[in-house]
Amino acid sequence: MIIDLREIPVVWINLDSATKNAEDMQERLTKHGFKYTYRKSACVIDPPVGTPKEIAHYKGCGQSHIDILDDFVYPTPLLILEDDAEFTEHFNPIIEIPDDTDGVYLGVSHGNVYYKTAQLNSEYLKIGGILATHAILYISQKYRQIMSSAAKQFINQFNRPWDLGSASLQGHMNVYTPNNPFFYQANARESANKWEQITKHSLENRNSIFP
Repeated sequence: MIIDLREIPVVWINLDSATKNAEDMQERLTKHGFKYTYRKSACVIDPPVGTPKEIAHYKGCGQSHIDILDDFVYPTPLLILEDDAEFTEHFNPIIEIPDDTDGVYLGVSHGNVYYKTAQLNSEYLKIGGILATHAILYISQKYRQIMSSAAKQFINQFNRPWDLGSASLQGHMNVYTPNNPFFYQANARESANKWEQITKHSLENRNSIFP
């Protein structure tokens, strides 16, 4: 399956107050030739009392993703970006992925030291346990629906960030990532946390065993 990322809908999440982030995102997307880009005004939802400050935004972040995933005005393939996503030098708008692909993480994280990877082919890794939601390409409708359900469960029932749920799903589906990430979370952008150090670098192939 060959996909030109410039020809599919791209929805990017942005707080109304983060106007510089919005300017940067639109400039980058225009520069790279994306044709169908849509800004999603990020939800702001107060977390439970006692929630650590560094994850206080988790309900709003999760609900923003849910709103996009459940809005079928945006067909799949669908790319969802967060507004701290920055292009890497490895970005390639035209990708070739297996026909059975459910999703592709175009951005990754080393935040979970126990992440799993296995070489799929010369260009992609199969992944598991990756805590990152800043650049996810949704291919199958099933994956889109399951990710939405996981997000709802984690932010509403477990009161936890939804990337914990998304990470637990990866190894049970056909979810891949390029050998080198296309996006990272830039420290230069306005954000609750600075994750550039753990999102800019490639994952290692750990020859993991998946279910």
